[in-house]
Amino acid sequence: MSLRIVEDGSIGRVEHSPRVILPSGVQLFADRAARFAQLAAGHPMGDYLQLMACIAQAQGNAFDERAAPAVDSASLEQSRQFGMPPLSAQSLSRASQWRDDLRQIIAAARADARQILARNLAALAAFDETMLEALADRVLAGTTLDADAAFVPFVGAALQVYFTRLAASLNATDVEQCDVATVCPVCATRPVASVIRIGGRQSLRYAHCALCGTEWNVVRVKCTACEDDKGVHYLNLESEGRPTDAVTRAEACDECKTYLKIFNQEKDPQVEPYADDLATLALDVLVDEQGFARSGPNLLFHPGSS
Repeated sequence: MSLRIVEDGSIGRVEHSPRVILPSGVQLFADRAARFAQLAAGHPMGDYLQLMACIAQAQGNAFDERAAPAVDSASLEQSRQFGMPPLSAQSLSRASQWRDDLRQIIAAARADARQILARNLAALAAFDETMLEALADRVLAGTTLDADAAFVPFVGAALQVYFTRLAASLNATDVEQCDVATVCPVCATRPVASVIRIGGRQSLRYAHCALCGTEWNVVRVKCTACEDDKGVHYLNLESEGRPTDAVTRAEACDECKTYLKIFNQEKDPQVEPYADDLATLALDVLVDEQGFARSGPNLLFHPGSS
């Protein structure tokens, strides 16, 4: 029996863990909702995180409501043959299904929305097909405007449902040949964060796609944007010279001047990258002040123009 050596930053480590892990669908959104609700308690952004818990729950319900559209067989064959992501988000022709997901998410959020949020949701619900598709294109391209800010979490959430549904319908063999470590092997989107895992993937680092929820193994102490390993260092929030959060660090790269958060599940088994990322925006502010730009998005948040 042959063994595969996984280059994960642990010298001499022999691993059987998969390189690519496709999303679990409903369970992914259930875990996200639970983590948002947990983090909301006593948090300065508690109201926002609680809204995100509601959205994540609605995402799970929407995911379960509809079946995945058929994935083009030619795209899958090209992926297997040339190592290219088969569902590239910025070139894939989206089915109208994602807009059905959006309507369901909006309805769930409107059921318990405060006045300002209710007005924003009503405005979004009134968008026609052309306006929604243009907004979705901006969300996926990372070119959203400040005027889009109130709508981004809902459109981003619906696109996540749609692309997660597509990703979950694939087989791991469809994407295991994709070897571009800086983007998702399924949809070519940048990661929202990376996580040092526990259990069967003990101490291995996996990047998490900001869009479809796919995970892929990446080398530790290596930039997830440019793959440089010389200029990588870590930034924490500190108080009196000590880190205030043992779970969360920003992995910054002096070569490309970008950063991405890395969460340690060994310190907190309940870590969920999308929820924990939004709950630690104070760290983003710190790292931004140090001159680093974030390399991957969180589609449930519009960062605003600088």
